[in-house]
Amino acid sequence: MSKALQKRFIFSAMLAVSILLIVLLGAINVGNLLLSQRQSQQTADMLLNEALRVQPPPREERPRDFLDQPMDANTRMSAVYFTVQVGADQTILGVDTQRIADISDEDAAALCRQVLEREQMQGKIRNFLFRAAENPRDGSRTYLFLDTTVQQRAILRVAFFSLTAGILCFAAMLLLVILISKKAIRPIAENIQRQKQFVTDAGHEIKTPLAIILANAEAMELYQGENKWLKNIREQTVRLSGLMENLLALARADENQNPLRLEDVPFSREIAEALDAFSEPMRQKALQLSAQIEPELSIRGDREQLRRLLSVLLDNAVKYSPPQGEVLISCQSDGKKLVVTVQNACEKLPDCPPEKLFDRFYRSDAARARATGGYGIGLSIAKTIVDAHGGVLRAAYLPPNQIAFTATFPQTKKTS
Repeated sequence: MSKALQKRFIFSAMLAVSILLIVLLGAINVGNLLLSQRQSQQTADMLLNEALRVQPPPREERPRDFLDQPMDANTRMSAVYFTVQVGADQTILGVDTQRIADISDEDAAALCRQVLEREQMQGKIRNFLFRAAENPRDGSRTYLFLDTTVQQRAILRVAFFSLTAGILCFAAMLLLVILISKKAIRPIAENIQRQKQFVTDAGHEIKTPLAIILANAEAMELYQGENKWLKNIREQTVRLSGLMENLLALARADENQNPLRLEDVPFSREIAEALDAFSEPMRQKALQLSAQIEPELSIRGDREQLRRLLSVLLDNAVKYSPPQGEVLISCQSDGKKLVVTVQNACEKLPDCPPEKLFDRFYRSDAARARATGGYGIGLSIAKTIVDAHGGVLRAAYLPPNQIAFTATFPQTKKTS
């Protein structure tokens, strides 16, 4: 139990750390990307105005953001770009590639023709940010292509280093959480252990008085004859003994004190035997049984625990089925998984989510549960058994008033 609690603590802590790192590093990279794009656009606008000899409109003087790149002569000198003059009839009038080294006039003209086909005045093509402005006098246009390779590499560098830093921080935090997890969960684990030990010790201590009470009640019946008070004493003593056995079984399962005795279990035959055992209770309530059992199915598991699982599910179906109702049981395999379903009608569906039925001591109808002699922990034991075998037990409500319990087990095979 302490290991499971430690794993949950580590998982929760690292999930919180992961979310924090993702949000933090994501914000840094998104902010860097947006800032780089804004600076490239501002630089392209400035260079295009200069190429057209257009004076930008005066702006209100205000303190410059320290994140903004200054639009001055140094920015113009460091920019890598080329311009293309295009006539009103979409012909190339001139190309200026003096401020870029790896693009020839022919390449610049070809790139501009691709932009003209898009009929766009601004956008991105390859690693260039382009802007266009029209000359009102003759209808010609000037296209400016700003090389953003340096900015893109800077963005990738920031992303790489932030990702590396995030991985290192995650690894460091994982190591730290593992080191402190035992100390952090120790008080909780000790408290849970004390509670379970109390249940185990109390169960063993109560078993002896219960056996004595039952023996005395039976002795009094021999001397005084049967009466309703002795009958009630005997029935409640047997009921309490059964409850203590179930509690001890759950406590041992939580502490893994009952390791599985694995063997190849002929599950189809086990279901048939369980149905034979419940034939009389079904007959007394005039229940109709529908069984779809694929023959010769076998799984690797603990025979006694699997028998108890079938007993719990069938007992639950018989107890809560209305008279003359129907109980359906199926067992099928797809070659990889074995699926067992026990379905029955009920007078009224429980007023709770289906998964809550597996809670210990939960009763959807306490008065009815007492009348049927249930303890409220049978389905909890069934789920524990299925979990121990690596399977999954689910409950589902089906119209009109049907409830189905489905256990899915891995590693099935045919009985030889």
